[in-house]
Amino acid sequence: MIEYIVSAEWLNAHQNEANIKIVEATFFLPTMNRDAAAEFTAGHIPNAVFFDIDAISDPDSSLPHMLPNAESFAQSMRELGLNNEDHIIVYDRSSLVSSARAWWMFRFFGHQKISVLDGGYEYWTASGLATSHHSAKIQKGNFTTRAQDEFQTITMQEIADGLENTDFPQIIDARAADRFAGQAAEPRPGLRAGHIPGALNVPINSLFDAQTKCFKQKEVIQALFEQAGVDYGKPAITSCGSGVTACGLILGLALTGKTDIRLYDGSWTEWGSSQNPIATP
Repeated sequence: MIEYIVSAEWLNAHQNEANIKIVEATFFLPTMNRDAAAEFTAGHIPNAVFFDIDAISDPDSSLPHMLPNAESFAQSMRELGLNNEDHIIVYDRSSLVSSARAWWMFRFFGHQKISVLDGGYEYWTASGLATSHHSAKIQKGNFTTRAQDEFQTITMQEIADGLENTDFPQIIDARAADRFAGQAAEPRPGLRAGHIPGALNVPINSLFDAQTKCFKQKEVIQALFEQAGVDYGKPAITSCGSGVTACGLILGLALTGKTDIRLYDGSWTEWGSSQNPIATP
């Protein structure tokens, strides 16, 4: 069975195996004033290729980095040299845990051999492990998408229609507490402040150790969700600012054994700019 996450020590020991492929999927918000592609070029884990979350998206959507269609995703992965038989290790260097977005996309399109590097690039370099500024030699891959029944999406209209239904899945928001409460401005201009009525808040950074940036123990993660009001007996929907850190919540929940989760891909960028109701404490 492929683990959802692997350690830096594991990857260092296995990185030269034939079917191990390393992918960096760093994403920064515009307000962070950082260039993910430039930082990758300056230094990355040896033989990694760069997964551009903004580019590998639906070109026809007005919302940022929405899920592309299956053939477009498969073509992008083939261009990155990825194959159906590869065990892909994805990492990032962002507090947004953007590697989880790429992990979720692979899972959505049926690729099960995908793991996230625990602690990401920060833990890798802090451990004194090698980095490179050389581009990996890419031979076009054979990646294809496959059917799966986990990790589906949900639309804004489906949520709006279901809010009054007592059997509707619980919504978990990954944004920081002050943004969830409507007490801090959104990083994207023009959005209202607050959250979807009835949503619960589990800030993405609460899932990680403050020093190592690695995931906390799964028992601790489950306790954090339950303390926020999450009922493990009910299905869930995750949301965030634009569908990136919401995937980090999905990964955190999966580590605790919960996978009956749908992603609200439009997230607050869509809801906050709509006429749908919002809530603040």
